[in-house]
Amino acid sequence: MAVDFFAAQDKARSNTKLLVVLFSLAVFCLVVLTNLLLLVTLGFMESEHYQLLLHPQDPNWLSQLPWSMMGWVSLAVFVVIAAVVSIKQAELSQGGQVVAKALGGSRLDHASADAKQRQLLNVVEEMAIASGVPVPPVYLMSESSINAFAAGYSPADAVIGITQGSLDLLNRDQLQGVIAHEFSHILNGDMRMNIRLIALLHGIEFIGHAGYFLLRSGSRRTAVVISSSKSKDNGGGILGLALGLMVLGYLGTFFGSLIKAAVSRQREFLADASAVQFTRNPAGIAGALKAIGGAHSGSKVKNPNADEMSHLFFGEAISRWSSLFATHPPLKERIKRIDPSWAGSFPTEAELIRQSTAPAAETTGRKPQHQWAGAEVAATLLAALPALLLHSSRHAASAPALCCACLVQPDYLEKQWDLIKNLGQAGLLHNVDKLYDEVSKLAPVQKLQLVQLAVPGLKQLTKQQFEDFQQLCEALSQTDGEEDLLEWTVLRWLQHCVGSQFDPLLLHKKDIGSQLSAIEPAALALLAVCADQAQHQQLQQQAWQAGLQALGLDITTAKPSISFEQLKHYLPELMHSAPQVKKQLWQMLKAAVRADEQVNEQEEMLLRALALLLEVPVSPNEFNH
Repeated sequence: MAVDFFAAQDKARSNTKLLVVLFSLAVFCLVVLTNLLLLVTLGFMESEHYQLLLHPQDPNWLSQLPWSMMGWVSLAVFVVIAAVVSIKQAELSQGGQVVAKALGGSRLDHASADAKQRQLLNVVEEMAIASGVPVPPVYLMSESSINAFAAGYSPADAVIGITQGSLDLLNRDQLQGVIAHEFSHILNGDMRMNIRLIALLHGIEFIGHAGYFLLRSGSRRTAVVISSSKSKDNGGGILGLALGLMVLGYLGTFFGSLIKAAVSRQREFLADASAVQFTRNPAGIAGALKAIGGAHSGSKVKNPNADEMSHLFFGEAISRWSSLFATHPPLKERIKRIDPSWAGSFPTEAELIRQSTAPAAETTGRKPQHQWAGAEVAATLLAALPALLLHSSRHAASAPALCCACLVQPDYLEKQWDLIKNLGQAGLLHNVDKLYDEVSKLAPVQKLQLVQLAVPGLKQLTKQQFEDFQQLCEALSQTDGEEDLLEWTVLRWLQHCVGSQFDPLLLHKKDIGSQLSAIEPAALALLAVCADQAQHQQLQQQAWQAGLQALGLDITTAKPSISFEQLKHYLPELMHSAPQVKKQLWQMLKAAVRADEQVNEQEEMLLRALALLLEVPVSPNEFNH
């Protein structure tokens, strides 16, 4: 892939730091202004103090301020904002699905999808296989505009959301361009920053909500209580406080809009460029952007939660009175960067409707051979899978049976059949039996692809159903007393991609190891397992030394004896390491398997398994052997 996703992820981490700095400045300003508002409106200052505030040059200005009261007010504001942010973060802890539902999205399923929806689901599958990430669930919003978003903390819990207008007005190429744009946000590490931004901005905008609540619920009784405590009529002070807090709320919204604009705009340019590199078809995403300009509803989203989540979208979701607050670059500028020859005219909505139903060759004037090479290979790989298995991977009712069928071994059929019968849900054994003959003909990499496709279906299980299913898979993998590579991968994959939906602690929300030295034992364990996949001892040692060289370590370092079971305990720190550390790990793995100038099937399987677990983007034709 031409895009350096590791560098892009590091840039996203830098933007997160910028976000924290800007948020801190905004909070500081709000604390100062809230102090001033409370002191003035509730009469905590004597009359001479009001005059003093207007003359900061007075030598007694600082000493006469009620610092004790201001300290308590500041602490209260900090605590309230921190509490609001924490509550919002807890609300978003389950990742992308929470955001999709908050925006009014309903989950699409192959079983009930119409032709346009199936086309969308197929495009999402192709892009997922092509980039080596889990197939994300897709949510449809009943909006007539053209827009989309990706949300989640990591690829494991990502979701794609898209509007009905996108399905109605875009053709397949344009739809693929939009989906490629959203996948670039998944791969570039933007989603985690975006979801944190929702929580932080909710905190600084809460002051305005408090003022609105006080204005609506305040009563004469409240005014009487306060006035009696101060021996003066302060009812007007309550009204002034409420109005003042609302003004501060608008100021918080102002800060929030500036912060969103500061951290979002350049990421949109990068996502556009990445989408072009993904698809090798600038006309796709450029056509989608032009369609926004020509559509009656543009990219506007009416959902009441769209404002606080506006930075997630493909296009500008909220009307802004000034481009200063826009979360996205100007539409025309985005189009010009992709299509410099564009004359500046937008298609009419009637033309969009006609083009959306026409074949790709008709709308582009050429045969659809312009896809990203990875997407072409992904489409070919999907087409090579038996139709029965492909169908089973896409449906919640049959996805568990497909995974079990991938774990069944011909030498232990009778014992594993009993396990499925005793530990599985009713009817599971029948479904596994129906799929097993076809599954048994597949290579391990193809089985891994099927499990990758089954993720959206498995995520529709309840927590108890998933725990029972996970227990069954573990029992199947231990039938012969040890886990082979496929079994190990499937179990780790299920926990990483599906288990994280039920246990937020499994989500990759924060990078742990920012330096290779911090995770060196885990890196060496990973290298040892990789080197052991070589065909004989001499090649294993050669692979080990090549990996050490890639890490810049002494090639005389002794290779530890590590099993897949032991490697499992090192996975969390490997999976949660910083992007540039993962880049080093990936270079280490590639150097090890290519030490003998070839990649065998077992090595390819291991690399693909580790790429999925480490969330390293890998095209499907990267390890052709």
